[in-house]
Amino acid sequence: MNQIDEFRTFHATAAEYTFFSSTHRIFSRAAATNMETLYRVPFLVLECPNLKLKKPPWVHMPSAMTVYALVVVSYFLITGGIIYDVIVEPPSVGSMTDEHGHERPVAFLAYRVNGQYIMEGLASSFLFTMGGLGFIILDRSNAPNIPKLNRFLLLFIGFAPVNEVLKAVPIL
Repeated sequence: MNQIDEFRTFHATAAEYTFFSSTHRIFSRAAATNMETLYRVPFLVLECPNLKLKKPPWVHMPSAMTVYALVVVSYFLITGGIIYDVIVEPPSVGSMTDEHGHERPVAFLAYRVNGQYIMEGLASSFLFTMGGLGFIILDRSNAPNIPKLNRFLLLFIGFAPVNEVLKAVPIL
């Protein structure tokens, strides 16, 4: 065996085979990247339990519309600032004294960039959600097998909330 064959044999075995974990399994270094090596480090000490869990018979896969409804509701709550509202507990609406001394309700918190009333968050969240639903309806209008009247109705229904959202957003 000459030097080139020894070099190839040495580097093939050194590059392909290395020992990981306490169970002395052999993993291929060609497939293992640095991140995979980093992910394997905790399992040098920890061992996954051998559990045989079964799904309860009453648990079923939710329908696509159920998952979609949960996503839209969570999007509405998160964009409305529900986390801020729970932590800070702001009032639902504020009040302001006008020039005649009367208290007037105020829906938007003025002069505070990082604050909001609850109704302000819900109003902005409603606009965000309606705009998103409008874009989804506009996307659905591009299906190939929709009749012309239905396509125009979907375009109209989808463009209306997007147009309202775009009118509500001030252009800087």
